Amino acid sequence: MPMSSNHALFAVFTMLVVLSTMWRRRRLRRAVRDLPTRMQRLLGPEPLFSPPPDDDLPDGLRSYAALHKRTRLINYACWAIAALYAALIVFLLLKGTPT
Repeated sequence: MPMSSNHALFAVFTMLVVLSTMWRRRRLRRAVRDLPTRMQRLLGPEPLFSPPPDDDLPDGLRSYAALHKRTRLINYACWAIAALYAALIVFLLLKGTPT
């Protein structure tokens, strides 16, 4: 049975979510590895390595906190695109549009 275009695109967007999450974790792990040990101890547990709140943030972690926020926004954007497409597929299936 051949795969319909909706199923193929759903698989593509699922891979987008998985790959964006893996990209973020790899990028954060690399940034944490480059920090001094004293700064690494201030971060949250692996795999998220959450920085401390902005009011407790030392100067050495400001660039890392900016990277953490930027990668989170990119990751959430990928999730939102995939969720919107999944919602479109569900809507089309409920509406009865052939795929």
